[in-house]
Amino acid sequence: MEENRKLLILKDLVAIKTENNNEIMVARYLKQLCDLAGIFNEILPINDDRANFVAEIGDGQPVVVLSGHMDTVIADPKSWQTDPFELTPKGDRLYGRGATDMKSGLAALVIAMIELKEANVQINGTIRLLATAGEEVGQQGAEILTKEGYMKNVAALVIGEPSGYRIAYANKGELDITLTSKGKAAHSSMPKLGNNAVAHLLAILNRLQAQVQQATANLTSPDLGETLFNIDVIHGGEQVNAIPALATAKINIRTIPEFANAKILQIFQDTIAAYNENTAGHIEMTVEMQTSPILGDPKADLVKIAQKVGQPYLQRTNYSAETLNEMSAAAKATGIAFSPTEIVTVGVSGATDAGKFLADRPKGATYLVFGPGNETAHQDNEYVSQQMYLNFIEIYKTMLLTYLNHNDQTR
Repeated sequence: MEENRKLLILKDLVAIKTENNNEIMVARYLKQLCDLAGIFNEILPINDDRANFVAEIGDGQPVVVLSGHMDTVIADPKSWQTDPFELTPKGDRLYGRGATDMKSGLAALVIAMIELKEANVQINGTIRLLATAGEEVGQQGAEILTKEGYMKNVAALVIGEPSGYRIAYANKGELDITLTSKGKAAHSSMPKLGNNAVAHLLAILNRLQAQVQQATANLTSPDLGETLFNIDVIHGGEQVNAIPALATAKINIRTIPEFANAKILQIFQDTIAAYNENTAGHIEMTVEMQTSPILGDPKADLVKIAQKVGQPYLQRTNYSAETLNEMSAAAKATGIAFSPTEIVTVGVSGATDAGKFLADRPKGATYLVFGPGNETAHQDNEYVSQQMYLNFIEIYKTMLLTYLNHNDQTR
């Protein structure tokens, strides 16, 4: 496939607005590409606007699953320097919503499969693409695909999330919890006639954060670091002179094996029950999503192959001083190692669809996150390196064939 065609595919994907919805349009686009290449594929609708997409080349065992999600987070055009839905080149950087997270990774995976198919090479096993809906909120697509059996008897899972030239073999679990505080409205000059839902919400948030931080203070995962507690969304009140009757908050917690999700949920339940019993507050809790931490095998054959295959591309990358400073600062801020000379293996805080795909084997699976991109995921002016995007297409092809041929020789 010509380079211009590869860039056009990414441009087309970025132009499809999939802000937490509308993945069916990406699935239809991918189907057209796979149909033209003679690749078996299916669109698996979830509802009118959302769908998963599955494609396969090769046959038999082992089965390697390649996965990428089709949705993105929301983009506010007023905060961007370019149109977020028009892939815009500036030097080596391609700007657009999803350029890093993760339409470049998805496009690279699909193109790699197309080029392998068109080259008519011997594939000693099955390469299966699982393109998912709803990864950004709830991981609905991955959960459905797992329940439908698409992860049965899978030897290895490769997720093309934006790792850049490093490999993540582990990621934290995730809890998304909504708190609802119910009170009674009143005029603000007569607060005793009401019950301030916002005040109760703030009080319970402070207690919960303190309780979780105290319980997890001395527990650290050697692979994943510490538990993270984030209050990300708060709504409450209608106007300044009225006591609010309703308030809500959304909390995101990144979890580690050393302090299981169930223990955190128990803290929430106990703390809320005590608060409701001993105050005038009425707090309700809803668990919107939960996934367990995933610890893959950093010494798995596929991880070693990916490091070996990717290393020459890293060595040929001429990072500018500005880029190196940005990457070093990000590594320091996140605690995730980065090397400009070596493809390192790391654990990361960010959850992936592996939380659903590997729910029945959270430890020891051959699992790696390896894809084009950087730390601008979810940010305004998100971008991906054009050369890195093109390089990963070649990396995926060589990595997959090397792994499957290696497994064929050892069977």
